[in-house]
Amino acid sequence: MGWTDTLQVFCADVGSIARNRFAWARRIPGSDGEELHRLESIESLAASVVDALRDDKPVALGFEAPLFIPVPESPDRLGKARPCDAPSPSWSSNVGASVLATAMAQIPWTLRFIHDQAPGLRVHLQWPPFAEDQRGLLLWEAFVSGTAKGKTHEEDARKGVQAFCDQLPEPGDPSAAETERPFSIVAAAAIWAGFDLSREDMGGGCLLVRATNAADLP
Repeated sequence: MGWTDTLQVFCADVGSIARNRFAWARRIPGSDGEELHRLESIESLAASVVDALRDDKPVALGFEAPLFIPVPESPDRLGKARPCDAPSPSWSSNVGASVLATAMAQIPWTLRFIHDQAPGLRVHLQWPPFAEDQRGLLLWEAFVSGTAKGKTHEEDARKGVQAFCDQLPEPGDPSAAETERPFSIVAAAAIWAGFDLSREDMGGGCLLVRATNAADLP
């Protein structure tokens, strides 16, 4: 049994809590068909992550929202799409910007909750160091857009989880690393929450997993 067989993969579909548009899903890749998916509160997500961490399970927590943005040197390029956005609308489109604004409140809240329960937790933003450590918390961006989107927020969360699991043992879209001078929103949120990340982490991207139309749900 490999270490990823104990990995707990979570994905939150960011959306209005007041309008019941927040959903999350979880899967354990090493289990045969075991999957939990919930259309519930943000508290239930954070508590479930903490429970897995207390059981000394490695956790990959994804958010279906832009987690890093380009800040190019040329001001004429500010607001332009990331290479990983194509062919979908960019992070700065009406849809992308709306999700980003919602995420900038929900992600720090979630990470502060986790930090309060597990203050010494090691947080990773990229797959290689997380895979080497085989423990702690990996924060990643779920990219569920275009024809890959489901009919509900719950489906989008599940598609993010499934895409991550399907891409193991090396998940991620290489084009995310091509983002020019990235500013990491998720790193800034983790630092605000109290985790021991550096200013250099805010100048990088994070693991991005793209769901495709082929990742059909059972």
